[in-house]
This record gives sequence, structure tokens and C-alpha cells, in this order.
Amino acid sequence: MKKVILCGAVLLASCSLTSCYNTKVVCGDITTKTPVVKVNSEWNHHLLYGLVPLKNAKMEAKEYVGNKKDYVVKTNQTFINLLINGITFGLYTPTTTTYYLPIEDISK
Repeated sequence: MKKVILCGAVLLASCSLTSCYNTKVVCGDITTKTPVVKVNSEWNHHLLYGLVPLKNAKMEAKEYVGNKKDYVVKTNQTFINLLINGITFGLYTPTTTTYYLPIEDISK
């Protein structure tokens, strides 16, 4: 019984110590403080803990923001992405890429 409790505690601790992978790239003449609006979000598909990219793992920002010069690209692992990664034991590792445009560009 003690081993089961110990294993459960170790599993809970290891799950609580994980974090969401997060990268934010600011392109053009804006800063990280510039107010932005989300315009699109897509999943990226990888295998083997992200080592093998699949078909859409390489996205072109032009497809999502058009010919805009100023935009923000954020790639992260959401809770759902991490859950799927855990269920498949890392065989399938999705991430989410979200595109943002400055509010001034949306209102034009």
C-alpha cells in the first residue's frame, strides 16, 4: 500500500512540475506592449516529443496575416496539447501556433 501511495505521489509531483512550452516572436515595427488581436490559431503536428515534424509543422505567416508587416506569432503547448502528448507517451506531440495583428491594422 505504501508503494502505491509513493508512486501516486511521484506521478502527481512529476505532472505538476511540467510547464507549457511558450515562444513569442514579434515581427515588424511593434513592441511586446502593443495591443494586439488574435486572428488565427493552428495546431502543429510532431512525432517523438517534437523531433519529427509532420506536414503542417512549418507554417508561413503570410497565409495567416496576409501582407501585413507587423504581427506577433506565439507558439505554445496548451493543456490539451500536453494531455494528448501524455496519453500517447510522447509519440504524438502537438503544439499550437497563434497569430496576432495590432489593433490599428484591424481597424483599417
